[in-house]
Amino acid sequence: MNTEISLNEFLDAWKELEVKKARRDFIDHLAAYVIINLFLVFINLWTSPEQIWFVWPLTGWGIESAFHAYFSRPSRVIESVESKAMEIEMYARKKKR
Repeated sequence: MNTEISLNEFLDAWKELEVKKARRDFIDHLAAYVIINLFLVFINLWTSPEQIWFVWPLTGWGIESAFHAYFSRPSRVIESVESKAMEIEMYARKKKR
C-alpha cells in the first residue's frame, strides 16, 4: 500500500486543516464573548443599574471579534497558507543551491 502523497495533496490538506482551525478558534472566541459579556451585563444591571458601563467592554471586544471574523475567513486563511508555502519553497530552493 502506497502511503505517499503528492505536494498538491499535502497543500490541500494543510489549507483544509488551517481553515477548520480558524473556524473553530473563531467559534470558541465568539462563545467566550457572548458568555462573558452576558455575565458583565448581569453584574452591571444587578450591582449598579443607574450607571451603565457594560457597553465599553462589549464594544471593545466586539471590534476585536469583528477583526477575528475577518481574518478567519477561508480566503484569508488560504492566502496565508499559500504565502507560507511559497516562502518555504523559496527557502528550500535557496538552500539547494
